[in-house]
Amino acid sequence: MSINIENQDEFAGNAAQDKFSAIKSNPKLVGGLVGAVVVGGLLLSLAGGGSTGTVAKPILSAGQAVTLENPNGGLSHVTAGPGMMSSSVSEEDKDQSICTAKSGTHGTVEDQQVIDMLSYVKVKISDGDCQGKSGWTSAMNVKASS
Repeated sequence: MSINIENQDEFAGNAAQDKFSAIKSNPKLVGGLVGAVVVGGLLLSLAGGGSTGTVAKPILSAGQAVTLENPNGGLSHVTAGPGMMSSSVSEEDKDQSICTAKSGTHGTVEDQQVIDMLSYVKVKISDGDCQGKSGWTSAMNVKASS
């Protein structure tokens, strides 16, 4: 029994040509395939490519001495609860505001919490205009004292 390779190559070429001409003659099929690839890519990018994320452990500990320093300059807003960093001046927001600490104000860490991937630190303030008050601020505003 002998196999004619030339005929198989010709048949394979014809099969590929038939598939290409079928796709070429049906633009809806091409649009559907492109759409499926786009949707699949979008889902993968939104899902993070199937990777699992981890939340970084806080680097501060309860009782640790810290200094409040807003990285953007200005005051550090201290509130009654974590995640209440609104710049609004409504009556509700005023009730949640403890004080605004000047850069360089010292305090002690009481607690930490992560909300929506943002870290907050509860600080008991030991000097300045907010001395004796305790409240929450963004972890970005808190630096370990040296």
